[in-house]
Amino acid sequence: MTLKLLFRAVKGEFEQALQETYQPLAEAGQETIQEIADQIKVAGRQDIASAGFSKRWQNALRVDVYPKGRVSLNAAALIYHKIPYADVFESGATIRGKPLLWLPLKSTPKKVGRFRMTADRFMQEIGPLQIVRRAGGKPLLFGKMGVSRNQAESGDYGTVTLAKLRKGAAKTGIIRAVPLFVGVDSVKLRDRFSINDIVDRATDRMGEVFVQKLDRKDVD
Repeated sequence: MTLKLLFRAVKGEFEQALQETYQPLAEAGQETIQEIADQIKVAGRQDIASAGFSKRWQNALRVDVYPKGRVSLNAAALIYHKIPYADVFESGATIRGKPLLWLPLKSTPKKVGRFRMTADRFMQEIGPLQIVRRAGGKPLLFGKMGVSRNQAESGDYGTVTLAKLRKGAAKTGIIRAVPLFVGVDSVKLRDRFSINDIVDRATDRMGEVFVQKLDRKDVD
């Protein structure tokens, strides 16, 4: 997700004259870009938060104003998201498996350390998975979990935890197979961000803001 705002003067001799004689115009342009950029950053991060995304996702939306440390008639703001695939939440997307996508079940631990739980990560970090195909149902991946004697006798294995799964992978004690992932052909992600709309609304105000900034300058 990368967008760019520009404030440009006419190039050539006229631009040079503006730089030399009408410095307030350049200052007003730079200040306009900075104000609009700040508004976009605040509103954009609020939009990402309202979609239920974490602080990490919110802070990954960046708005940088150039040039830094000096005034220019060619001020610009670059709006981008540091997470490369953030675009899919702006426009929506369908992600297809090769041939299947393996999604963790609600009972499956959400993370391994600080990483999101996936079937590949499970096999790398914990142990093997076994596929079980069901007539009329989606296939499942099962892992091994260590349980107590009472749990084994009752059939109620309790909460699935990383500790129990590591114990099962190590084949320590009583072992039971538990479903961890379900296989699907594709997943459709709906659009959840409105960053483009926020940018459009903010840039519609650039002329108004520029006039306000210029009114505060000493212009001959």
